[in-house]
Amino acid sequence: MVWVFIMLLFCGFIVMFTTSLIPKYIPAVTDGDHTAQAGGTDRDPAGGQGTGSPGGGTTGQQQEAGFKPSRVQCGVMKLRHGARKPQDDQIPLYCIEGKYHVGDTPMMQPASPLQVKIDTVIPEKILSDLGAFWLSDSSGTWGHLLLAPKHWEVVRADTGANGSVGLELADPQHPDRRAVYLDGGPCQGCNIALIGSYFTALKNWAEEKGFPGKTMKFLHHAYVRNHVVTYVLPPGSTAYKTVGAAFERHEPQDAMFTRYEISVPPEDLDMANVMLDFFARFPSSVAADLSVQPYLGIPSVS
Repeated sequence: MVWVFIMLLFCGFIVMFTTSLIPKYIPAVTDGDHTAQAGGTDRDPAGGQGTGSPGGGTTGQQQEAGFKPSRVQCGVMKLRHGARKPQDDQIPLYCIEGKYHVGDTPMMQPASPLQVKIDTVIPEKILSDLGAFWLSDSSGTWGHLLLAPKHWEVVRADTGANGSVGLELADPQHPDRRAVYLDGGPCQGCNIALIGSYFTALKNWAEEKGFPGKTMKFLHHAYVRNHVVTYVLPPGSTAYKTVGAAFERHEPQDAMFTRYEISVPPEDLDMANVMLDFFARFPSSVAADLSVQPYLGIPSVS
């Protein structure tokens, strides 16, 4: 697992956040678009599929009675753009208090300030409404970093006994406008089944491993790089289609899976595109303390 985290850090904090992967097709998707796999489910994965059942993943029902996840602004995240004359934009950073089903609750905020290099400027209209959301993992060394509208609230933030993570954010005024993040953690059965569901080229591989995936009813499905797909799903428990991106890595003894799914009206798809593009470059846990990078052979972020 360590080499995967190293690769993600290198590709994330050091490599540039380039032109969006998503806008080419999401605004054009209609109910008449092709279905990638026939006989799919109309259930909204953002609300219904959780972290996958093979390993007993996290669900909202597993929270203790009375527990409600929360967020608190814990600084800002800087977005640096420009090569010759770097300039910094910044957005509020919100640290999430979630439910951890095993172990002690880790420190909520990252140990060092977060700064991400980008080479495209996010439009001011979107930037002014954007926030960065950080959920520490159970080790306290890593965390999950996502973008979402800054006024959205935390509905669910669970880290399960099997290490899987489920995080849901929603508009408090319009609860059906929401974003759901999933990390299968070390649960190999969960990850293999989810990879087989979302990565159509690996459907047979998942079946051979003994954890067949579900058949998904994609309105659109595309590989944007070797380990990342983007897709659109029909409306389920919300009135809106779900746009999403998923990441996988698999080796003989190790499989990883994460996804980020967003349900918003068409007028908010530009914001969704920015959120998904960021996820595609930070699809798994990132370091909470950037000072650990030199020990991993990766230059520090200035």
